[in-house]
Amino acid sequence: MNIPHLSRKAAYSLLDLLSVLVHRRFVVILSKSWFVACLFIATNGYSQITLYADTVKAEQGQVVDIPINIVGFKDILSMQFSLNWDTTVIKFQEVHSYTEELPQFGADGVGIGSASSGNLIVVWFDNSISGISVTDSSSILTVQFEVIGSVGENSSIIFSDTPALIEIVDVNATVIEPDLVNGEIEIPAALSTSTHILQAQNGMRLFQNHPNPFNKNTTIKTSFNTPEWVTFTITDALGKSILKKRFRSNYGTNDIRISKDQLPNSGIYNYTIQSESYQLTKQMILLP
Repeated sequence: MNIPHLSRKAAYSLLDLLSVLVHRRFVVILSKSWFVACLFIATNGYSQITLYADTVKAEQGQVVDIPINIVGFKDILSMQFSLNWDTTVIKFQEVHSYTEELPQFGADGVGIGSASSGNLIVVWFDNSISGISVTDSSSILTVQFEVIGSVGENSSIIFSDTPALIEIVDVNATVIEPDLVNGEIEIPAALSTSTHILQAQNGMRLFQNHPNPFNKNTTIKTSFNTPEWVTFTITDALGKSILKKRFRSNYGTNDIRISKDQLPNSGIYNYTIQSESYQLTKQMILLP
């Protein structure tokens, strides 16, 4: 059978997809129209889709969450990619916090059979064949690791074609090559939980913003053992409230992004996360 429009990459990734689903004991019924679409995929599509992972600093023995985030995910039919890491530095624990914006996306779409070797596979496709969009900068899932390396070591969290090809297909049956921003877990010599991380008795954590000092944007990480309603505030050196918002936290790591436009002047600011029973506060510096 001659299929002149089927690229080697498209064929290989489709086989990968089917093999992953079979490995997960799925029975997949592809409609005729979807099968034909898969055979005639164009492989030169361009888009502004970006996949990116967080970078964190941690100590040996600490459990950290790495959210996998996405931007520009508009009218997409399917997605697959692999993640690789250094097993001598970090040890895989679990995947959690799957986005609800992707229908039928969950543990059955993640292949962790080779996690002990430092890789996993993420697979999703839209059964409705109508195309799905996801809010920009959303976390589609979170991968949890235990830090087992020594001071000075680090492990990149790499978006990879191994063992499954990176491939995103839009509603026009075009294969899109996304921009990829790898994450990293670092074990710096200077990190101390007494200064870098504050932790309450209920497990709630507040991390030092990064970068700090900053002159454009900075990210503040919080971490929770259970979802709960919390209040985040920023005050100036005199205690005046500059920013305040209340939100329901997610299990694991939550990111709060702050831009200089949200602060009136350069200087020292206090930022606070407050739950029903506990409150944690740290300082950050905005440069002129």
